[in-house]
Amino acid sequence: MKEEPEIVKELREEEKLGLLYNMINSALEEQRLPNRIIEKKSEETSHMINGFENNNKKDDFVSVEDKYRTIFENYAIAITLVDNKERIISWNKYTEELFKMNQSDLYLKSVSSLYPPEEWQKIRAEDVRQKGIKYRMETRMINKNKEIFDVELSLCVLKGKEGRIVGSVGIIKDITKLKETERKLKTSEERYRTIFENSAVAITLTDDEERIISWNKFTENLLGVDKNDLFMKPVKILYPPEEWKKIRLENIRQKGLQYQMETKMLKKNNEIINVDLSLSVLKNHEGKVYGSIGVFRDTTARKRIEEDIKRSEEGFRIIFENINDTIAYLDKHGKIIDINNRVEDLCGYKREEVIGNNFVKLGVLGLKQLPKMIKLFKNSIMKGETIELIDLELKHKNGKKHFVEVSTRCIKDNNKVKGTVIICRDITERKKSDIKLKEAHEKLEKFNKVLEQKVKKRTAEVEKLLQQKDEFIFHLSHDLRTPLTPLVALLPILEKKEKNSKVRENIKLLNHKVNTLKNLVEKTLKFEKIYSSSEVLNLADINLRKEIEVCIQNQKNILNKKNINIKNKVNNNIVVKADKLYIYELFNNLLSNAIKNTIDKGMITVDAKKEKDFVKISVEDNGVGIKNEQLEQIFEEFFKTDISRHDLDSSGLGLSICKQIVEKHGGQIWAESKGLDKGSTFYFTLKPINK
Repeated sequence: MKEEPEIVKELREEEKLGLLYNMINSALEEQRLPNRIIEKKSEETSHMINGFENNNKKDDFVSVEDKYRTIFENYAIAITLVDNKERIISWNKYTEELFKMNQSDLYLKSVSSLYPPEEWQKIRAEDVRQKGIKYRMETRMINKNKEIFDVELSLCVLKGKEGRIVGSVGIIKDITKLKETERKLKTSEERYRTIFENSAVAITLTDDEERIISWNKFTENLLGVDKNDLFMKPVKILYPPEEWKKIRLENIRQKGLQYQMETKMLKKNNEIINVDLSLSVLKNHEGKVYGSIGVFRDTTARKRIEEDIKRSEEGFRIIFENINDTIAYLDKHGKIIDINNRVEDLCGYKREEVIGNNFVKLGVLGLKQLPKMIKLFKNSIMKGETIELIDLELKHKNGKKHFVEVSTRCIKDNNKVKGTVIICRDITERKKSDIKLKEAHEKLEKFNKVLEQKVKKRTAEVEKLLQQKDEFIFHLSHDLRTPLTPLVALLPILEKKEKNSKVRENIKLLNHKVNTLKNLVEKTLKFEKIYSSSEVLNLADINLRKEIEVCIQNQKNILNKKNINIKNKVNNNIVVKADKLYIYELFNNLLSNAIKNTIDKGMITVDAKKEKDFVKISVEDNGVGIKNEQLEQIFEEFFKTDISRHDLDSSGLGLSICKQIVEKHGGQIWAESKGLDKGSTFYFTLKPINK
């Protein structure tokens, strides 16, 4: 049990002597006095309620009463006396200061009004009247300005001669500053605890016997340990034996303060890791060591990186020394700090002769080259610019001249230029080759001019021949059409009127040949018309499915004759921008080609799919197929896949016309086949109309 406050001891002594009993009686008597007497008493210097009469006149009692009054009035703690109805009947001067109240505010005031309701409930719950005393209880009280402050409260019940409770004494100590200090300390502790627990480094705290007494979570994560592995364990278990010996040899506790070193630590699984260790010795006010703090950071990854850098530097040095170019590092004054061994091949000087000098002092630069070199250093070192490929002429130690190609890279540290790297490549042989190439180029230019003139002349001749060919075909076709027209009209009539069957058969054959010739003439004229660059398309919105149906109906007789089934799978929503007459001709030719190459009872399928910015249309058959080597030729004029079929009704221009129509519309056309007797598919593209 904690020791009672001195003031409580004093009051207990006074109670034993009966002084408090007399004081209470006097206070109760004063409650019945007229107001004028109360006012008179309020002017007295003492804040105690007078009227205490001591029937016992012994000197020791008087001295105790004086002692009590002195304590009561001058103690730097508020003291209140309440009656058995819990009304304040007496208090000392400090009570008024603490509560910022005077006598009229305090006298006969219910003591519960000095507490917030929830705090008064806590006090009542302590049942002090039954227990007799409650001391050093922390609670909160209210002053006259309604300000709430923290206090430490001690309560003592007062009893009369017959054991009846006549009141109680409250000793109130203002601990507002103390609580504020405690809150600040707690906040500070929480802050440092947060830093301690969330630090990205491992932290351990040891006692004076080097046992681990505290650590943060990062320590557990880093070493793979828990509380059972660490608490009150010797700190040396965290280190390999040889590393602990090194640490002990440093005699850190004698040196004190902070010590930093690189060492190794052991994880729970016996894995060894590299760490940076910082140790701080903890001493008390007498300078005696009572523990230490260890902060260690895992440097395993850094060590690995350092080793990688070391290997990289070694690899770089190998490349640096064996590369075909001369590489030099210069400081900002132009002095050569480092250079590879290729300098001897370039200038004739050994590496040792060059380091510490610059190119000017070595005499490898002629007077004409100095302005270029000065400009190079100004831009690279003074301005921090990168210079690419400047040609210079260097003089070898033996007097021979070399041409080099120079580039520079400035070296910076914190955005400050520290120097530059110069890369020199010997281009002497290339220069000689450039001269020869220049001479050859000049000769080639002369030859090209002569050739260009010849090509222009031949091109003009070819264009003239093509024009003559076009005119010849045009006129020939027209000239052939004129005599063919009456023949086409008369031969069917003659065939009907002829009685002789043999003659009628010959007329029929003649009629067929005349129609074939007419078809050839018509196809030729049509091809020339489409081929002409002056032909203008009459573009319109065309529904593909409907256009294909028209072509199928026009081919119905021959489809029925060969018993060929044809499917139109084109979606009714696909619309393209095209010339209607040409599109009809395109589909008609492709269907005719498919019908001619499809066996009886075969199948033809027409389909169309939208793909990105175009529509891809396909005409597929299961007919005779096409050889792979013929796929690129089938769109050429008058080309036929089978020479033996020249006697059939075919001009050899149908697919050529298809190609010209598709390309005229800005599309592409091609064919695919798996080989002979495996059918073929013709594809072409047109631009869609988005709906």
